[in-house]
Amino acid sequence: MLKKFFLAVAFLALCLPLAALAQTPAEAGSALKAEAQVCTGIQERMPTGMAESFTPEVGQVYLWCKITGSDGETTIKHVWYYQGNEMASVELPVKSSSYRTWSAKKIMPQWTGDWSVKVEDASGTVLKEISFKIEPAAPTQ
Repeated sequence: MLKKFFLAVAFLALCLPLAALAQTPAEAGSALKAEAQVCTGIQERMPTGMAESFTPEVGQVYLWCKITGSDGETTIKHVWYYQGNEMASVELPVKSSSYRTWSAKKIMPQWTGDWSVKVEDASGTVLKEISFKIEPAAPTQ
C-alpha cells in the first residue's frame, strides 16, 4: 500500500510541471505590456491630438502604442471595431524590448458612434483595449 502511495506521489510530481508547460500563452499571461492612445497624428513617434471623441470630419485616426517586455522580435495586432463589428486588423512588428508603433483607420463621415481598438499579442491575448467615439455632426442652422 505504501509503495502505491509513493508511486502516485512520484507520478504527480512528474505530471504537474508538464501541465504547467502545456499552458497556452493566454492562460499563462503575456509578458508584453501596452500603453495606447487614440489620436489624430504622430510626430517624432509620439501621438498628437489625443481625444476620447472626434468629429465625423476627422478623416483618419491613429492608435499609437508603446510595447514593453519583449525578449526578442515578435508581432502585435491592432483590431479596429465599429459598433462591435471588426472593421480592420493590422499586424505590426515589435523589434525591441521597448517599441513604439501605430496603425491608422480612415473614418467615413457616416461612421458615427462607438469605436474601440484592441492591442493583441501574437497569441491573441488582449494587452490593451481603448474606446473612442465619433460624434454626430452638429445640425446646421
